[in-house]
Amino acid sequence: MDETFFEQLRHDAQHLQHLPDDVTVARLTARVRARLTAATVAQPTVAQLLAGWLRPIAAVVAAIAITAALSVVTESRNHDNPTVDQIAANNTEISVDGVASSGE
Repeated sequence: MDETFFEQLRHDAQHLQHLPDDVTVARLTARVRARLTAATVAQPTVAQLLAGWLRPIAAVVAAIAITAALSVVTESRNHDNPTVDQIAANNTEISVDGVASSGE
């Protein structure tokens, strides 16, 4: 019973099968061979290899430098630098083991 079912299924599915013609097979074969040849021939030179690594690293270092410069400028503009008089006028109290000492 199973064998007749499978035979009928194969017979019904024959028109659904795609069998490429010779032109399509030749084109696919040529494309695969061309890509394989291009992949093996296109070895990068030392300069290309270094450029491939150094350009992204240089870009990251430049981005970090720009960010650091902007941070320093922003911090220096927004931060009130205390003067010596302000530091001297600051009354700080330090407590160690219950003994309090004033910073005056």
